[in-house]
Amino acid sequence: MDSQNPPRQCLMVIFGASGDLTKRKLIPALFDLYARGQLPEKFAILGVSRTAFTDNEYRQKVHEFSPQTYADKEQWKSFADHLHYHAGDSTKLEAFAGIKQHISQVAEAHGTGENVVYYLSMAPQFFEPTILNIGASEMVTEGRRYCSINREKPPWQRIVVEKPFGSDPASAAHLNDVLASVFDEEEIYRIDHYLGKELVQNLMVLRFANTIFEPIWNRSYLDHVQITASETVGVESRGAYYDGPTGGAMRDMVQSHLLQVLAVMAMEPPVSLDAEDVRTEKIKIFKAMRVPSYDEVPELAVRGQYGAGQLGDQAIESYRETQGVNPQSQTDTYTAMRMFVDTWRWGGVPFYLRSGKAMTKKSTQIVLYFKPTPHVLFRQLAHQHKANQIVINVQPDEGIRIRFEGKVPGHGMHVKDVEMEFDYEQQWNAKPPDGYATLLYDCIRGDQTLFKHRDEIECAWKAVQPVLDYWKANPQEDLPNYAAGTWGPEAADSLLAQDNRYWHNPE
Repeated sequence: MDSQNPPRQCLMVIFGASGDLTKRKLIPALFDLYARGQLPEKFAILGVSRTAFTDNEYRQKVHEFSPQTYADKEQWKSFADHLHYHAGDSTKLEAFAGIKQHISQVAEAHGTGENVVYYLSMAPQFFEPTILNIGASEMVTEGRRYCSINREKPPWQRIVVEKPFGSDPASAAHLNDVLASVFDEEEIYRIDHYLGKELVQNLMVLRFANTIFEPIWNRSYLDHVQITASETVGVESRGAYYDGPTGGAMRDMVQSHLLQVLAVMAMEPPVSLDAEDVRTEKIKIFKAMRVPSYDEVPELAVRGQYGAGQLGDQAIESYRETQGVNPQSQTDTYTAMRMFVDTWRWGGVPFYLRSGKAMTKKSTQIVLYFKPTPHVLFRQLAHQHKANQIVINVQPDEGIRIRFEGKVPGHGMHVKDVEMEFDYEQQWNAKPPDGYATLLYDCIRGDQTLFKHRDEIECAWKAVQPVLDYWKANPQEDLPNYAAGTWGPEAADSLLAQDNRYWHNPE
Protein backbone atom coordinates (compact mmCIF):
# COMPACT_ATOMS: atom_id res chain seq x y z
CA MET A 1 0.00 0.00 0.00
CA ASP A 2 1.28 3.45 -0.87
CA SER A 3 1.66 5.21 2.45
CA GLN A 4 2.03 8.56 0.66
CA ASN A 5 -1.43 8.30 -0.85
CA PRO A 6 -3.36 5.42 0.72
CA PRO A 7 -6.80 4.55 -0.66
CA ARG A 8 -9.71 6.15 1.16
CA GLN A 9 -12.97 4.41 2.04
CA CYS A 10 -15.32 4.11 -0.92
CA LEU A 11 -18.13 2.24 -2.62
CA MET A 12 -17.63 0.85 -6.12
CA VAL A 13 -20.79 0.66 -8.24
CA ILE A 14 -20.36 -1.61 -11.25
CA PHE A 15 -22.90 -1.11 -14.04
CA GLY A 16 -23.07 -4.26 -16.14
CA ALA A 17 -22.30 -6.48 -13.16
CA SER A 18 -23.68 -9.70 -14.68
CA GLY A 19 -21.38 -9.49 -17.72
CA ASP A 20 -18.26 -11.53 -18.40
CA LEU A 21 -15.83 -8.63 -17.88
CA THR A 22 -17.04 -8.10 -14.33
CA LYS A 23 -16.87 -11.79 -13.43
CA ARG A 24 -13.71 -12.54 -15.40
CA LYS A 25 -11.61 -9.47 -14.56
CA LEU A 26 -13.07 -6.88 -12.19
CA ILE A 27 -14.22 -8.96 -9.22
CA PRO A 28 -11.09 -11.18 -9.33
CA ALA A 29 -8.91 -8.04 -9.43
CA LEU A 30 -10.74 -6.54 -6.45
CA PHE A 31 -10.49 -9.86 -4.60
CA ASP A 32 -6.73 -9.90 -5.28
CA LEU A 33 -6.40 -6.39 -3.85
CA TYR A 34 -8.46 -7.44 -0.84
CA ALA A 35 -6.26 -10.49 -0.26
CA ARG A 36 -3.14 -8.31 -0.45
CA GLY A 37 -4.60 -5.86 2.07
CA GLN A 38 -4.65 -3.04 -0.48
CA LEU A 39 -8.31 -2.12 -0.30
CA PRO A 40 -9.43 0.40 2.33
CA GLU A 41 -10.91 -1.09 5.48
CA LYS A 42 -14.28 0.51 4.70
CA PHE A 43 -15.04 -0.70 1.20
CA ALA A 44 -18.01 -2.21 -0.62
CA ILE A 45 -19.09 -3.25 -4.12
CA LEU A 46 -22.59 -2.84 -5.53
CA GLY A 47 -23.22 -4.60 -8.82
CA VAL A 48 -26.02 -3.23 -11.00
CA SER A 49 -27.52 -5.12 -13.93
CA ARG A 50 -30.92 -6.03 -15.38
CA THR A 51 -30.84 -9.72 -14.38
CA ALA A 52 -32.63 -10.40 -11.11
CA PHE A 53 -30.39 -11.76 -8.31
CA THR A 54 -30.33 -11.54 -4.56
CA ASP A 55 -26.99 -10.66 -2.94
CA ASN A 56 -26.30 -14.33 -2.15
CA GLU A 57 -27.30 -15.50 -5.63
CA TYR A 58 -24.98 -12.98 -7.21
CA ARG A 59 -22.10 -13.94 -4.93
CA GLN A 60 -22.65 -17.57 -5.87
CA LYS A 61 -22.66 -16.73 -9.61
CA VAL A 62 -19.39 -14.82 -9.26
CA HIS A 63 -17.79 -17.69 -7.33
CA GLU A 64 -18.98 -20.33 -9.79
CA PHE A 65 -17.52 -18.39 -12.72
CA SER A 66 -13.96 -18.77 -11.41
CA PRO A 67 -13.82 -20.96 -8.28
CA GLN A 68 -10.03 -21.40 -8.48
CA THR A 69 -9.63 -17.63 -8.02
CA TYR A 70 -11.44 -17.81 -4.69
CA ALA A 71 -9.91 -21.05 -3.41
CA ASP A 72 -9.28 -19.60 0.05
CA LYS A 73 -12.74 -20.13 1.54
CA GLU A 74 -12.27 -17.88 4.55
CA GLN A 75 -10.95 -15.04 2.47
CA TRP A 76 -13.76 -15.41 -0.05
CA LYS A 77 -16.39 -15.42 2.71
CA SER A 78 -14.93 -12.25 4.20
CA PHE A 79 -14.70 -10.56 0.78
CA ALA A 80 -18.20 -11.65 -0.27
CA ASP A 81 -19.68 -9.81 2.70
CA HIS A 82 -18.65 -6.59 0.89
CA LEU A 83 -20.32 -7.66 -2.37
CA HIS A 84 -23.92 -6.60 -3.07
CA TYR A 85 -26.29 -6.56 -6.02
CA HIS A 86 -29.13 -4.42 -7.40
CA ALA A 87 -31.38 -5.41 -10.30
CA GLY A 88 -32.03 -2.39 -12.50
CA ASP A 89 -31.64 -0.97 -15.99
CA SER A 90 -29.16 1.91 -15.85
CA THR A 91 -30.30 3.22 -19.24
CA LYS A 92 -33.71 4.05 -17.73
CA LEU A 93 -33.89 7.18 -15.56
CA GLU A 94 -36.78 5.77 -13.54
CA ALA A 95 -34.53 2.93 -12.32
CA PHE A 96 -32.19 5.34 -10.55
CA ALA A 97 -34.45 6.05 -7.58
CA GLY A 98 -33.95 2.45 -6.49
CA ILE A 99 -30.25 2.43 -7.43
CA LYS A 100 -29.60 5.62 -5.48
CA GLN A 101 -31.45 4.29 -2.43
CA HIS A 102 -29.50 1.02 -2.54
CA ILE A 103 -26.21 2.94 -2.81
CA SER A 104 -27.10 4.87 0.35
CA GLN A 105 -28.00 1.67 2.21
CA VAL A 106 -24.75 -0.11 1.28
CA ALA A 107 -22.64 3.00 1.98
CA GLU A 108 -24.21 3.35 5.44
CA ALA A 109 -23.82 -0.35 6.24
CA HIS A 110 -20.10 -0.35 5.37
CA GLY A 111 -19.25 3.21 6.41
CA THR A 112 -17.94 4.21 3.00
CA GLY A 113 -19.35 7.74 3.09
CA GLU A 114 -19.88 9.74 -0.11
CA ASN A 115 -16.83 8.44 -2.00
CA VAL A 116 -18.08 6.45 -5.00
CA VAL A 117 -16.45 4.89 -8.07
CA TYR A 118 -18.90 4.28 -10.92
CA TYR A 119 -17.60 1.61 -13.29
CA LEU A 120 -19.17 1.22 -16.75
CA SER A 121 -18.64 -2.48 -17.51
CA MET A 122 -21.14 -2.58 -20.35
CA ALA A 123 -21.58 -2.35 -24.10
CA PRO A 124 -20.65 1.09 -25.51
CA GLN A 125 -24.18 1.93 -26.65
CA PHE A 126 -25.18 2.06 -22.97
CA PHE A 127 -22.47 4.52 -21.92
CA GLU A 128 -24.24 7.76 -22.77
CA PRO A 129 -27.66 7.08 -21.19
CA THR A 130 -26.04 5.70 -18.04
CA ILE A 131 -23.72 8.71 -17.66
CA LEU A 132 -26.55 11.18 -18.24
CA ASN A 133 -28.79 9.33 -15.78
CA ILE A 134 -26.07 9.46 -13.11
CA GLY A 135 -25.96 13.21 -13.61
CA ALA A 136 -29.73 13.69 -13.77
CA SER A 137 -30.13 11.71 -10.53
CA GLU A 138 -27.72 14.08 -8.76
CA MET A 139 -25.36 11.24 -7.89
CA VAL A 140 -22.29 13.42 -8.49
CA THR A 141 -22.48 15.78 -5.55
CA GLU A 142 -18.79 16.68 -5.56
CA GLY A 143 -18.13 16.81 -9.28
CA ARG A 144 -17.05 20.42 -9.14
CA ARG A 145 -14.26 20.71 -6.58
CA TYR A 146 -14.50 24.46 -6.20
CA CYS A 147 -18.01 23.98 -4.73
CA SER A 148 -16.88 21.45 -2.14
CA ILE A 149 -17.91 22.10 1.44
CA ASN A 150 -14.94 20.12 2.82
CA ARG A 151 -11.91 21.62 1.10
CA GLU A 152 -9.37 19.71 3.18
CA LYS A 153 -10.60 16.22 2.30
CA PRO A 154 -13.54 16.59 -0.07
CA PRO A 155 -15.56 13.49 -0.88
CA TRP A 156 -15.41 12.39 -4.51
CA GLN A 157 -17.33 10.53 -7.19
CA ARG A 158 -15.28 9.05 -10.05
CA ILE A 159 -16.22 7.22 -13.21
CA VAL A 160 -14.28 4.46 -14.97
CA VAL A 161 -15.02 3.90 -18.66
CA GLU A 162 -13.99 0.77 -20.58
CA LYS A 163 -13.05 0.91 -24.24
CA PRO A 164 -14.18 1.34 -26.95
CA PHE A 165 -13.97 5.12 -26.60
CA GLY A 166 -16.02 5.80 -29.71
CA SER A 167 -15.63 4.32 -33.18
CA ASP A 168 -14.15 7.39 -34.93
CA PRO A 169 -12.95 10.91 -34.03
CA ALA A 170 -16.46 12.39 -33.93
CA SER A 171 -17.99 9.71 -31.69
CA ALA A 172 -14.95 9.79 -29.37
CA ALA A 173 -15.25 13.57 -28.99
CA HIS A 174 -18.98 13.22 -28.35
CA LEU A 175 -18.42 10.62 -25.60
CA ASN A 176 -15.85 12.92 -23.99
CA ASP A 177 -18.36 15.79 -24.07
CA VAL A 178 -21.01 13.59 -22.43
CA LEU A 179 -18.58 12.62 -19.67
CA ALA A 180 -17.55 16.25 -19.18
CA SER A 181 -21.17 17.29 -18.77
CA VAL A 182 -21.37 15.27 -15.55
CA PHE A 183 -17.79 14.79 -14.27
CA ASP A 184 -14.68 16.93 -14.10
CA GLU A 185 -11.76 15.60 -16.19
CA GLU A 186 -9.80 14.77 -13.03
CA GLU A 187 -12.60 12.38 -12.00
CA ILE A 188 -12.79 10.55 -15.37
CA TYR A 189 -10.75 7.34 -15.60
CA ARG A 190 -10.57 5.93 -19.15
CA ILE A 191 -9.13 2.52 -18.49
CA ASP A 192 -6.65 0.66 -20.71
CA HIS A 193 -5.49 -2.59 -19.09
CA TYR A 194 -2.32 -2.51 -21.23
CA LEU A 195 -1.14 0.50 -19.25
CA GLY A 196 -1.56 -1.49 -16.05
CA LYS A 197 0.96 -4.09 -17.15
CA GLU A 198 4.15 -3.98 -15.14
CA LEU A 199 6.58 -3.77 -18.05
CA VAL A 200 4.77 -0.83 -19.64
CA GLN A 201 5.23 1.06 -16.38
CA ASN A 202 8.79 -0.23 -16.11
CA LEU A 203 9.56 1.51 -19.41
CA MET A 204 9.79 4.82 -17.56
CA VAL A 205 12.22 3.34 -15.05
CA LEU A 206 14.28 1.67 -17.78
CA ARG A 207 14.63 4.94 -19.68
CA PHE A 208 14.72 7.66 -17.06
CA ALA A 209 16.57 5.92 -14.20
CA ASN A 210 19.41 4.48 -16.31
CA THR A 211 21.94 6.65 -18.10
CA ILE A 212 23.09 3.68 -20.22
CA PHE A 213 19.74 3.75 -22.08
CA GLU A 214 18.38 7.28 -22.27
CA PRO A 215 21.27 8.83 -24.32
CA ILE A 216 20.76 6.28 -27.12
CA TRP A 217 16.93 6.35 -27.08
CA ASN A 218 16.63 8.61 -30.15
CA ARG A 219 17.01 9.02 -33.92
CA SER A 220 20.81 9.21 -33.74
CA TYR A 221 21.13 5.57 -32.69
CA LEU A 222 17.83 3.84 -33.45
CA ASP A 223 16.98 2.60 -36.94
CA HIS A 224 13.35 1.80 -36.16
CA VAL A 225 10.99 0.51 -33.48
CA GLN A 226 8.52 -2.40 -33.65
CA ILE A 227 5.52 -2.89 -31.35
CA THR A 228 3.71 -6.22 -31.66
CA ALA A 229 0.59 -7.56 -29.96
CA SER A 230 -0.25 -11.04 -31.23
CA GLU A 231 -2.92 -13.45 -30.02
CA THR A 232 -3.28 -17.16 -30.70
CA VAL A 233 -7.06 -17.17 -30.31
CA GLY A 234 -9.54 -16.08 -32.95
CA VAL A 235 -12.64 -14.06 -32.18
CA GLU A 236 -14.33 -17.15 -30.65
CA SER A 237 -17.85 -16.23 -29.43
CA ARG A 238 -17.41 -12.49 -30.08
CA GLY A 239 -17.97 -12.67 -33.84
CA ALA A 240 -21.00 -10.36 -33.95
CA TYR A 241 -19.29 -7.72 -31.78
CA TYR A 242 -15.92 -7.92 -33.55
CA ASP A 243 -17.56 -7.61 -36.95
CA GLY A 244 -19.43 -4.50 -35.79
CA PRO A 245 -18.58 -0.79 -35.95
CA THR A 246 -16.07 -0.88 -33.07
CA GLY A 247 -14.35 -4.15 -34.04
CA GLY A 248 -11.28 -4.96 -36.08
CA ALA A 249 -7.60 -5.00 -35.14
CA MET A 250 -7.03 -1.34 -36.03
CA ARG A 251 -9.83 -0.08 -33.78
CA ASP A 252 -9.64 -2.76 -31.09
CA MET A 253 -5.86 -2.90 -30.63
CA VAL A 254 -3.77 -0.37 -32.57
CA GLN A 255 -5.83 2.77 -31.92
CA SER A 256 -6.60 1.75 -28.36
CA HIS A 257 -3.59 -0.11 -26.93
CA LEU A 258 -0.53 0.07 -29.15
CA LEU A 259 -0.53 3.83 -29.61
CA GLN A 260 -0.57 4.10 -25.83
CA VAL A 261 2.46 1.83 -25.56
CA LEU A 262 4.15 3.93 -28.27
CA ALA A 263 3.45 7.13 -26.33
CA VAL A 264 5.00 5.79 -23.11
CA MET A 265 7.97 4.44 -25.05
CA ALA A 266 8.55 7.70 -26.97
CA MET A 267 7.67 10.48 -24.53
CA GLU A 268 10.15 12.97 -23.10
CA PRO A 269 11.12 12.79 -19.41
CA PRO A 270 8.30 14.32 -17.32
CA VAL A 271 9.27 16.83 -14.64
CA SER A 272 7.78 14.45 -12.04
CA LEU A 273 5.87 11.18 -11.86
CA ASP A 274 2.65 13.01 -10.99
CA ALA A 275 -0.23 12.06 -13.26
CA GLU A 276 -0.55 15.52 -14.79
CA ASP A 277 3.14 15.70 -15.71
CA VAL A 278 3.27 12.18 -17.20
CA ARG A 279 0.09 12.70 -19.21
CA THR A 280 1.34 16.06 -20.48
CA GLU A 281 4.35 14.36 -22.08
CA LYS A 282 2.22 11.56 -23.52
CA ILE A 283 -0.19 14.06 -25.07
CA LYS A 284 2.75 15.78 -26.80
CA ILE A 285 3.59 12.47 -28.50
CA PHE A 286 -0.01 11.94 -29.58
CA LYS A 287 -0.14 15.42 -31.05
CA ALA A 288 3.16 14.80 -32.88
CA MET A 289 1.96 11.57 -34.55
CA ARG A 290 1.98 12.14 -38.28
CA VAL A 291 -1.54 11.76 -39.64
CA PRO A 292 -1.32 10.00 -43.02
CA SER A 293 -3.08 11.32 -46.07
CA TYR A 294 -5.71 9.21 -47.76
CA ASP A 295 -3.44 8.52 -50.75
CA GLU A 296 -0.54 7.37 -48.52
CA VAL A 297 -2.50 4.55 -46.91
CA PRO A 298 -1.60 1.73 -49.38
CA GLU A 299 2.11 2.39 -48.75
CA LEU A 300 2.00 2.39 -44.95
CA ALA A 301 -0.82 0.11 -43.77
CA VAL A 302 -1.69 -3.56 -44.30
CA ARG A 303 -4.83 -5.38 -43.27
CA GLY A 304 -5.36 -9.09 -42.96
CA GLN A 305 -8.03 -11.60 -42.11
CA TYR A 306 -7.37 -15.13 -40.97
CA GLY A 307 -8.59 -18.19 -42.79
CA ALA A 308 -8.79 -21.73 -41.46
CA GLY A 309 -5.59 -23.10 -40.00
CA GLN A 310 -3.90 -25.17 -37.34
CA LEU A 311 -2.22 -24.11 -34.11
CA GLY A 312 -0.62 -27.11 -32.46
CA ASP A 313 -3.35 -29.70 -32.04
CA GLN A 314 -6.11 -27.13 -32.35
CA ALA A 315 -7.94 -26.49 -35.61
CA ILE A 316 -9.13 -22.88 -36.02
CA GLU A 317 -12.01 -22.10 -38.35
CA SER A 318 -11.87 -19.19 -40.76
CA TYR A 319 -12.97 -15.81 -39.40
CA ARG A 320 -15.77 -15.63 -41.98
CA GLU A 321 -17.13 -18.97 -40.77
CA THR A 322 -17.49 -17.71 -37.19
CA GLN A 323 -21.04 -17.26 -35.93
CA GLY A 324 -22.19 -13.65 -36.22
CA VAL A 325 -19.63 -12.72 -38.91
CA ASN A 326 -20.65 -11.56 -42.38
CA PRO A 327 -19.49 -14.20 -44.94
CA GLN A 328 -18.12 -11.32 -47.06
CA SER A 329 -16.70 -9.44 -44.08
CA GLN A 330 -13.96 -6.86 -44.66
CA THR A 331 -13.09 -6.61 -40.96
CA ASP A 332 -9.36 -6.68 -40.26
CA THR A 333 -8.27 -9.35 -37.79
CA TYR A 334 -4.68 -8.30 -38.50
CA THR A 335 -3.26 -4.81 -38.92
CA ALA A 336 0.28 -3.59 -39.59
CA MET A 337 1.10 0.10 -39.90
CA ARG A 338 4.14 2.34 -40.25
CA MET A 339 3.96 5.55 -38.25
CA PHE A 340 6.17 8.55 -37.58
CA VAL A 341 6.38 10.83 -34.57
CA ASP A 342 7.48 14.26 -35.72
CA THR A 343 9.57 15.45 -32.79
CA TRP A 344 13.23 16.37 -32.49
CA ARG A 345 14.00 13.04 -30.79
CA TRP A 346 12.14 10.80 -33.24
CA GLY A 347 12.22 12.63 -36.57
CA GLY A 348 12.64 10.10 -39.38
CA VAL A 349 12.45 6.99 -37.16
CA PRO A 350 9.63 4.67 -38.32
CA PHE A 351 7.45 2.93 -35.75
CA TYR A 352 5.98 -0.34 -37.03
CA LEU A 353 2.84 -1.44 -35.21
CA ARG A 354 1.09 -4.75 -35.75
CA SER A 355 -1.61 -6.76 -34.05
CA GLY A 356 -3.43 -9.88 -35.07
CA LYS A 357 -5.62 -12.74 -33.98
CA ALA A 358 -5.08 -16.47 -34.62
CA MET A 359 -1.32 -16.02 -34.88
CA THR A 360 1.62 -18.28 -34.04
CA LYS A 361 2.23 -17.08 -30.49
CA LYS A 362 0.61 -14.87 -27.86
CA SER A 363 3.01 -12.03 -27.23
CA THR A 364 3.27 -8.29 -26.70
CA GLN A 365 6.73 -6.93 -27.44
CA ILE A 366 8.56 -3.68 -28.05
CA VAL A 367 11.73 -4.11 -30.11
CA LEU A 368 14.24 -1.33 -30.64
CA TYR A 369 16.51 -1.90 -33.66
CA PHE A 370 19.80 0.00 -33.60
CA LYS A 371 21.68 1.38 -36.56
CA PRO A 372 24.80 -0.51 -37.72
CA THR A 373 28.21 0.68 -36.61
CA PRO A 374 29.60 3.35 -38.97
CA HIS A 375 33.21 2.15 -38.91
CA VAL A 376 34.38 0.27 -42.02
CA LEU A 377 36.08 -2.31 -39.79
CA PHE A 378 32.78 -4.17 -39.32
CA ARG A 379 30.95 -3.09 -42.45
CA GLN A 380 30.61 -6.65 -43.70
CA LEU A 381 29.48 -7.78 -40.27
CA ALA A 382 26.56 -5.37 -40.43
CA HIS A 383 25.27 -7.16 -43.54
CA GLN A 384 25.75 -10.68 -42.15
CA HIS A 385 24.30 -10.32 -38.65
CA LYS A 386 21.14 -8.99 -37.10
CA ALA A 387 21.10 -5.48 -35.74
CA ASN A 388 21.65 -4.80 -32.05
CA GLN A 389 18.30 -4.93 -30.29
CA ILE A 390 16.56 -4.18 -27.04
CA VAL A 391 13.55 -6.50 -26.73
CA ILE A 392 10.97 -5.62 -24.08
CA ASN A 393 8.49 -8.41 -23.35
CA VAL A 394 5.31 -6.81 -22.03
CA GLN A 395 3.43 -10.13 -21.83
CA PRO A 396 3.74 -13.01 -21.18
CA ASP A 397 7.16 -13.76 -19.58
CA GLU A 398 7.69 -10.12 -18.66
CA GLY A 399 11.31 -9.10 -19.10
CA ILE A 400 13.95 -7.25 -21.09
CA ARG A 401 16.54 -8.75 -23.44
CA ILE A 402 19.55 -7.00 -25.00
CA ARG A 403 21.09 -8.52 -28.13
CA PHE A 404 24.61 -7.53 -29.23
CA GLU A 405 27.74 -8.95 -30.87
CA GLY A 406 30.51 -10.87 -29.12
CA LYS A 407 33.66 -12.69 -30.17
CA VAL A 408 33.63 -16.48 -30.05
CA PRO A 409 36.53 -17.72 -27.88
CA GLY A 410 39.45 -19.18 -29.83
CA HIS A 411 41.64 -18.34 -32.80
CA GLY A 412 40.37 -16.01 -35.48
CA MET A 413 37.78 -13.25 -35.51
CA HIS A 414 34.53 -15.18 -35.26
CA VAL A 415 31.63 -13.00 -34.15
CA LYS A 416 28.30 -14.27 -32.88
CA ASP A 417 25.26 -12.61 -31.38
CA VAL A 418 24.83 -12.91 -27.62
CA GLU A 419 21.98 -11.98 -25.29
CA MET A 420 21.64 -10.59 -21.80
CA GLU A 421 18.23 -11.15 -20.26
CA PHE A 422 16.31 -9.80 -17.31
CA ASP A 423 13.32 -11.95 -16.33
CA TYR A 424 10.87 -10.19 -14.04
CA GLU A 425 9.71 -13.23 -12.08
CA GLN A 426 13.17 -14.78 -11.69
CA GLN A 427 14.82 -11.53 -10.63
CA TRP A 428 12.27 -10.43 -8.06
CA ASN A 429 10.74 -13.81 -7.21
CA ALA A 430 7.35 -12.21 -7.70
CA LYS A 431 4.59 -12.37 -10.25
CA PRO A 432 3.37 -9.01 -11.57
CA PRO A 433 -0.16 -8.15 -10.48
CA ASP A 434 -2.95 -8.24 -13.03
CA GLY A 435 -3.30 -5.01 -14.99
CA TYR A 436 -6.85 -4.47 -13.74
CA ALA A 437 -5.74 -4.82 -10.11
CA THR A 438 -3.10 -2.14 -10.62
CA LEU A 439 -5.50 0.24 -12.34
CA LEU A 440 -8.39 -0.25 -9.89
CA TYR A 441 -6.01 0.39 -7.00
CA ASP A 442 -4.82 3.60 -8.66
CA CYS A 443 -8.39 4.71 -9.32
CA ILE A 444 -9.36 4.28 -5.68
CA ARG A 445 -6.24 6.27 -4.71
CA GLY A 446 -7.07 8.98 -7.22
CA ASP A 447 -3.95 8.47 -9.36
CA GLN A 448 -4.67 9.07 -13.08
CA THR A 449 -1.12 8.42 -14.32
CA LEU A 450 -2.01 5.17 -16.11
CA PHE A 451 -5.37 6.35 -17.44
CA LYS A 452 -6.10 8.13 -20.72
CA HIS A 453 -6.78 11.84 -21.08
CA ARG A 454 -9.44 12.93 -23.56
CA ASP A 455 -6.77 14.50 -25.80
CA GLU A 456 -5.00 11.15 -26.10
CA ILE A 457 -8.22 9.46 -27.20
CA GLU A 458 -9.07 12.04 -29.84
CA CYS A 459 -5.52 12.31 -31.25
CA ALA A 460 -5.26 8.50 -31.49
CA TRP A 461 -8.44 8.36 -33.57
CA LYS A 462 -7.20 11.10 -35.89
CA ALA A 463 -3.96 9.17 -36.49
CA VAL A 464 -5.72 6.02 -37.75
CA GLN A 465 -8.95 7.34 -39.26
CA PRO A 466 -7.51 7.92 -42.78
CA VAL A 467 -6.56 4.23 -42.88
CA LEU A 468 -10.05 3.16 -41.82
CA ASP A 469 -11.61 5.49 -44.37
CA TYR A 470 -9.43 4.13 -47.18
CA TRP A 471 -10.17 0.52 -46.26
CA LYS A 472 -13.89 1.17 -46.14
CA ALA A 473 -13.84 2.77 -49.60
CA ASN A 474 -11.57 0.10 -51.10
CA PRO A 475 -12.69 -3.46 -50.27
CA GLN A 476 -9.89 -6.03 -50.44
CA GLU A 477 -10.62 -8.98 -52.71
CA ASP A 478 -8.07 -11.48 -51.37
CA LEU A 479 -9.49 -11.80 -47.83
CA PRO A 480 -8.86 -14.02 -45.95
CA ASN A 481 -5.17 -13.63 -46.71
CA TYR A 482 -3.34 -15.51 -43.94
CA ALA A 483 -3.84 -18.90 -42.39
CA ALA A 484 -4.59 -19.19 -38.70
CA GLY A 485 -1.46 -20.18 -36.80
CA THR A 486 0.92 -18.08 -38.92
CA TRP A 487 2.51 -14.63 -38.52
CA GLY A 488 0.06 -12.81 -40.78
CA PRO A 489 -0.21 -11.87 -44.46
CA GLU A 490 2.77 -11.68 -46.80
CA ALA A 491 1.97 -8.02 -47.45
CA ALA A 492 3.03 -7.24 -43.87
CA ASP A 493 6.50 -8.65 -44.57
CA SER A 494 6.66 -6.57 -47.74
CA LEU A 495 5.83 -3.45 -45.71
CA LEU A 496 9.19 -3.79 -43.97
CA ALA A 497 11.10 -5.45 -46.80
CA GLN A 498 10.72 -2.37 -48.98
CA ASP A 499 12.98 -0.61 -46.46
CA ASN A 500 15.33 -3.59 -46.08
CA ARG A 501 13.88 -4.50 -42.68
CA TYR A 502 12.16 -7.55 -41.22
CA TRP A 503 9.71 -8.35 -38.43
CA HIS A 504 10.98 -9.67 -35.13
CA ASN A 505 8.78 -12.75 -34.62
CA PRO A 506 8.85 -13.90 -30.99
CA GLU A 507 10.21 -17.43 -30.75
